[in-house]
Amino acid sequence: MKFTCQKVELEHAMARIDAIVPGRDMQTLLSNVLLSIESNKVNITASDMESTVRIQVQATDTDGGELIVKARKLTEVAKQLISEDIKFTAESGGSEENKSDNGADSFIVKLIGTGQQAARFKMTGSDRSHFPNLAQIPDTNLSAIPSGLISEMINKTFYSISQEDNRYIYNGLCFAPEGNQLTIIGTDGRRLAAVTRELPSPISLGDGASDIVIHAKAVRELLRIIDVSEEVKLGVEQRDIFFRVGNAELSSRLLEGKFPEYGKVIPKTSDIKIEVDREMILNAFRQVMVMTEPPSFQIRLVLEKSNLLIKANTPEVGEAEISVPVDYNDDLLEIGFNATYFTDILRNLSCARMRLEFSDSTKPVVLYDLDDPDFIALIMPMKI
Repeated sequence: MKFTCQKVELEHAMARIDAIVPGRDMQTLLSNVLLSIESNKVNITASDMESTVRIQVQATDTDGGELIVKARKLTEVAKQLISEDIKFTAESGGSEENKSDNGADSFIVKLIGTGQQAARFKMTGSDRSHFPNLAQIPDTNLSAIPSGLISEMINKTFYSISQEDNRYIYNGLCFAPEGNQLTIIGTDGRRLAAVTRELPSPISLGDGASDIVIHAKAVRELLRIIDVSEEVKLGVEQRDIFFRVGNAELSSRLLEGKFPEYGKVIPKTSDIKIEVDREMILNAFRQVMVMTEPPSFQIRLVLEKSNLLIKANTPEVGEAEISVPVDYNDDLLEIGFNATYFTDILRNLSCARMRLEFSDSTKPVVLYDLDDPDFIALIMPMKI
């Protein structure tokens, strides 16, 4: 096996698949990447068993074959080598002594740059025994979405995903298509964000599927590969989601279970509605949060005449407060929240002003983007 490719292209490809490669155990099969030749391209494939991503790199002087090499070392070579091109050659290790621990054939891999400043590298490789395959879906089963649209929708909802494994269905984003519309929802049971967009054409997410839930790691990887094309093609085959973006492909096992019906938790009416400057209130939260502590990051919002008071009071830490002027002339309302839930929402929006809706100290606050009527978020209150 051999090929020559541009150093910068290999470095960029390895950086885009880095999140998929398990980083803790360098001795596992999944700490490798699979290299394979396809005509004048090199396919670089990484997997963590749940998600698999493949990036294609243009190549010359190719000779077919496939093998696996250590991902971290290939990344370091591509990053540190001083050269415009990298020449890659792999030869069989030859003897039984050179077989890997699992009995796979081993290879001597040489990576050589061009020019007097380029170092010469030699590393080991082995055959692809048991390395996961990238799931494939026929082109006719793929739907297209503009990449800018889907990345914007993900950024407006991704922060709401749960980090707790015991509620597995909350560890991903829900994609819910309906006709020409797509809604993406994220929640961890204590906060929620949802955004709906009109698509150029309806999308299909498998046979009769009303919605799907895509694991956070796959969503994160999608954002890493999404910058190379003007559209994202996606489709579902059985329990796998498949994405194609330019020279990159990603497949991942869908999360199984029933995603909550988010519309049922949004209050139908609200007694209190106030508008605030997004940057002003974000800066207010950031200042007060200095006197909060994990995991609760508890703050209090106090609504009084023409004023929203944001307060933090943490024993053995300190206290802070700041006032934000608002158009409010009703009874005093005091309610507690996790401050990070607010800041996550505020910093992922771009509007100038937002509307906050309250009912009482036991009901969620609902946040609306005044520039985006198809976005909604809510935060459950805390006991104070």
